[in-house]
Amino acid sequence: MAVLLDYKYYKWIAIIPGWILGDIVGAIAAYFFVETLMADKKGDLPFEVALLRICTLLIKADGVVDDSEVRVVREFFVRTFGKRRAEVIFKEIKTSEVKNYTIDQLVSLLKKRIAPSKYYSVIQMLYAVAVADGDISPSEDAFIETIGRDFGYTLERLKTIRSQFVKSKSKSTKYSQEIIDALSTLGLKTTASFADIKKAYRELAKEYHPDKLAGMSQGIQDLAKEKFQQIQNAYEYLNKHYV
Repeated sequence: MAVLLDYKYYKWIAIIPGWILGDIVGAIAAYFFVETLMADKKGDLPFEVALLRICTLLIKADGVVDDSEVRVVREFFVRTFGKRRAEVIFKEIKTSEVKNYTIDQLVSLLKKRIAPSKYYSVIQMLYAVAVADGDISPSEDAFIETIGRDFGYTLERLKTIRSQFVKSKSKSTKYSQEIIDALSTLGLKTTASFADIKKAYRELAKEYHPDKLAGMSQGIQDLAKEKFQQIQNAYEYLNKHYV
C-alpha cells in the first residue's frame, strides 16, 4: 500500500477516475493534469532551477539588472521547456534551496544531468544572455569564465565561443570589417593562414554540429543550429575574400 502512495504513481492512478468520467480522452487528460501538478516534485526540476539561478547570477554580475537580459532568459526558458514548465521553474526558484548554492554546487548539479559534449550549449546560452544588452562587461566575462573552468574549458576555448556573440571592431587597413568578423567567428586573427582557417572551421563545425545535441531541448538545438550556420557562412566568406 505504501508503494501506491508514492507521488510518481499518482498520474497512473488518476487514469482510473479519468476513464470513468471521460473514457480514453478523460484518462489521458487526467494523466497529464496530475503530471503537471507533480512537476515540481520531479528529480529533473533542480537542474532547470539551477540553470535559471546561474542565469540570474549572470544578469546581476555587472551590478545592473538589464530588462533585455531578463527578457532573453525568460524567452529562452519558455522556448526550451514550454510555457507551463517554465512557469513552474520561475515559481520554484523563489523558494528552492538551489538559490543558496555556490557556483561550484550549481555547476556540479548541471554536470550530473548533461554529457560533457553538451556543456558548450550552456556556455553559448550564457554568452547570449550577457550580450543581450549590447555588450559583455568584464564582470560578466569573469562569471562565464568561472563556469567554463568548472566545465573544464580553457580560456582560449571560451574566447572562441564568445566570438560567436561579440565581434571585434576592425583596426586593420588591409582587411574589411566583414573579414574581421568572419575570422572572429572562427576564433582567428588577421595573421591566420588558410591552413589555420581550414583547421578552425573543421574543429568548430564538428563541435557545434546540431547532431551532437540530439535529445536536448529545442531551444538549445535552435541556438546550436544558428551558430553552426554562422560558422559555415564565415568559412565560405573567407574562402572567397581572404587574401
